[in-house]
Amino acid sequence: MISKETMHSVMSLREKIADPGKRAECIADVENMIKIKESHLARAEWGSCCGNICNLAPQIDSELQMLQNTLEVLRKEDSTKAASLLEDYIAFLQKNYSPEPDHW
Repeated sequence: MISKETMHSVMSLREKIADPGKRAECIADVENMIKIKESHLARAEWGSCCGNICNLAPQIDSELQMLQNTLEVLRKEDSTKAASLLEDYIAFLQKNYSPEPDHW
């Protein structure tokens, strides 16, 4: 399951990525996403996780690679390529996670 906040952050980043004036903000956003995913991966690998997150380690690792590639391209100031990589990441999220329910 993926939270609405996470998808909102990714979609917001998608909107900002084409604006050269927001490149530093986009880099910071991707770096933050990487830190969060690294934390998830560490918990999954250490076995201190809850539910099915332990089974998601390979998937989280794939996400990390996608985000690191996006970050690398952003740092090289190639916003077109970064936008394409981010679209791939969004498609990955939509394929591999179900959305968080609107209500309990």
